[in-house]
Amino acid sequence: MVLQWTIEQARLYQLWSVGLHGRSYEEGKAGIRASFQDLGGIQLDPLPILGRNHDLVIQSRVDGTRPGDTLDLIHEERLGFEYWDKGLCLLPIGTFPWFRALMAAGGETWERRREARLNRDHPGAVEAVYHAVSEHGPLSSRELKDLDVAQGEHRSWKSTKAANGALEVLWNKGELSVSHRQNYRRYFDLTERVIPSEFYEDDPPPIDAFWRYLLQKRVHAVGLLPAKGDAEVWAFLRGARSEKLPEQLVSEGKLTVVEVNGIKTPFYAPAHAQEDLACAEKEPLNTTARFIAPLDPLLWGRRALSRLWRFDYAWEVYKPIEKRVFGYYVLPILCGDRFVSRFDGRYDRTEKTLHVLAYYEEPNGIALSHPVIHAGFQRFLSYLDGERIILPTGEVWDGDRLSD
Repeated sequence: MVLQWTIEQARLYQLWSVGLHGRSYEEGKAGIRASFQDLGGIQLDPLPILGRNHDLVIQSRVDGTRPGDTLDLIHEERLGFEYWDKGLCLLPIGTFPWFRALMAAGGETWERRREARLNRDHPGAVEAVYHAVSEHGPLSSRELKDLDVAQGEHRSWKSTKAANGALEVLWNKGELSVSHRQNYRRYFDLTERVIPSEFYEDDPPPIDAFWRYLLQKRVHAVGLLPAKGDAEVWAFLRGARSEKLPEQLVSEGKLTVVEVNGIKTPFYAPAHAQEDLACAEKEPLNTTARFIAPLDPLLWGRRALSRLWRFDYAWEVYKPIEKRVFGYYVLPILCGDRFVSRFDGRYDRTEKTLHVLAYYEEPNGIALSHPVIHAGFQRFLSYLDGERIILPTGEVWDGDRLSD
């Protein structure tokens, strides 16, 4: 059966799916735990401009959090682990048995090519690093340097030493796992010493079963997965698409197809999408102005975002300055079921000041001067643990004014 939805229904359903509608999370740690499980994973990114991406994903859903809280809590309580999903992600610990299938198959393809080059240029480096971690772990590349392990020059992505490459190889294959981070620096240990035994004891599932699982997981993560285009949201699953796996899961009743009025490309959704939409339609819209992370699952499918939400967004951090349209680190602002504006920002931790470098109101959006935007910035400043905001005009909003 093919579902026929209006654009308004599709938007509401997608907000429901990604935890931005119909959810009420407790503040702080309890909310982080619940939201993380509901999301099924959060994409990681190292840039700390307004907190990191994973911090921003959580703050848009949970009050009372600060940058760094999410990653620390999830590692401390072993609620999740770091591995590939749609890019580098923080994933719920209960999914580890499934991802062992990908690890056993060699992990990410690009990493396997790096492994071959590392073994050719620095034979024995991988074994030396594994032995060092086994004896001294958890270790980072810094401790391996102090131990003088595998310090040969080796140029790779974000690394210059063979030890760094070896850590990546061993992590990609699941022999090492990230134990914790300090100042975002990864510390690795043997996987059997990081992952609780109940998630590590059995043999991994067959790789074919994993691809079926990952496709369904991706659909749940975004709510509506465009059937065509949007290569980014199909990361790791392009082969599944070319082999007609989505159509197979539809025929088995594991997925359903949604056609949205006015949009040519259909979407894949979970089999229970119509029931979830009925639940979503009973809930009032959240009219808080929420600042959305650049790699939030709501934004993963950029072409679908443009068609369904009438909102064009590109994360421009890696573009040359002269090619940026809106700015370096721009966050969309969501209010109800529409994007009302976006802003380019930078936070100065020393001065506890949020600099709003530019604010762009969407057509029929909400102006910077509106009380709902004031309240949104107050909430965001609290997340940053800041004291004041400096606007593009030079005007200063301090905490007291924002509270009025």
